[in-house]
Amino acid sequence: MANDKKIESGAEYVTERGQVVWNTKAGSIVFDENTGQERLQLSHTSGANLNFNNQTVSLFAPNNAQDLTHGNKFSTTVGDNFSTTNSNKEERMFGDYTLITGSPKWFTDPIADNWIAAHHDIAAAKAAPEHTYGAIGNNTDTVYEEKGTPEEGSGAVQGGSYEPSPAHQDIPALLEAKAGEIAEIEREMGVGGSIKVLSLKHIHLQAGPKAITFDSGVIVPKGKSVTRKVISEDGKLKEIKTSVPIYESKDTSSAVPFGDVHISAGTKLNMNSGSGGVSIKSAGEVNLNSTGRLMLGGAEVAIGGSTSGKGGRVTIVTDKDVYIESGDIIGMDAPNINMFASNQITHKTPEAVYTGNLHVHGNLIVDGYIHAKGDIVAGAGGSNVSLLKHTHSGVCTGSGSTQKPN
Repeated sequence: MANDKKIESGAEYVTERGQVVWNTKAGSIVFDENTGQERLQLSHTSGANLNFNNQTVSLFAPNNAQDLTHGNKFSTTVGDNFSTTNSNKEERMFGDYTLITGSPKWFTDPIADNWIAAHHDIAAAKAAPEHTYGAIGNNTDTVYEEKGTPEEGSGAVQGGSYEPSPAHQDIPALLEAKAGEIAEIEREMGVGGSIKVLSLKHIHLQAGPKAITFDSGVIVPKGKSVTRKVISEDGKLKEIKTSVPIYESKDTSSAVPFGDVHISAGTKLNMNSGSGGVSIKSAGEVNLNSTGRLMLGGAEVAIGGSTSGKGGRVTIVTDKDVYIESGDIIGMDAPNINMFASNQITHKTPEAVYTGNLHVHGNLIVDGYIHAKGDIVAGAGGSNVSLLKHTHSGVCTGSGSTQKPN
């Protein structure tokens, strides 16, 4: 059944009124022709409808809604795009999934390169040493010339005489000179470009259907010869050797076609966790490398090397120095502790205590007294002389000299 009526009025803003309605058992089609309020609505008897008006195209499905496209599908939103799901949501792709944000100029113009070039002089000034002592940039290998006097004796800049760096004093002028150029480049970057993911419960990220647990290395239990201890034998030092494990890294995972996660941060990578902590576990190697400072801190820092075959090792290697400082105690506990220095070992302390024998293979030079509760014996073989029990022959009275100790 069709209902068609028109009302024309010259005195109202709505200069033309009209409506056509087609009603059937399955649903209806409504055409509204009111001036400025034109509307087309297709309705189903279930309540489902498709509505067209001057502001909106709306679709209502009281039950399920399905969309099938056999070819490609393209969707463009000029303004914002909002989507709400009151229950679960799943998106499944049998190919790759790519999510890109930001102005297309990032991909057509060298915006990032231009910004880096414009900011180069500012970054170089900020990276310069605080004073005019020599230094080397950790990433650019920039050499900063030394202009000053180091500490006498050590040659260290600490304790020397240097002027404040002029590069740091130039930073405000550089910022002012570059402000316009940098602002124009950042305007080309556009508004937005970030990705924000918020979950009020948990986030689970998984790559690959199953973990790969091939051996990523082998432990050779007796792989390296080291000195276990040093003994004196017939007046000569003798090293007693033993073996310790070594680890050989093996590449068994680079050819696996699934399971990788790559995160690349152009500037910073920040991770914050609550009291549940952070746990990183790997069946392969874990590398933490930085061209800058690497800091590990906590209420307790525990570093351990352990394997099922008791072949774990901890190795610390540095180009220059290792410095350990504690406010109270530093403890080392092992059946054997070896310290080797090609030049000198210095113990600077008010008092040193050795609870066992002290063997010195060389001269013992003491700038002070020697207090011994027991005897002191000098010499070797059958020529030993006791300080407490030795005797003399040829004893003379008065001012005469006795012979050497027996």
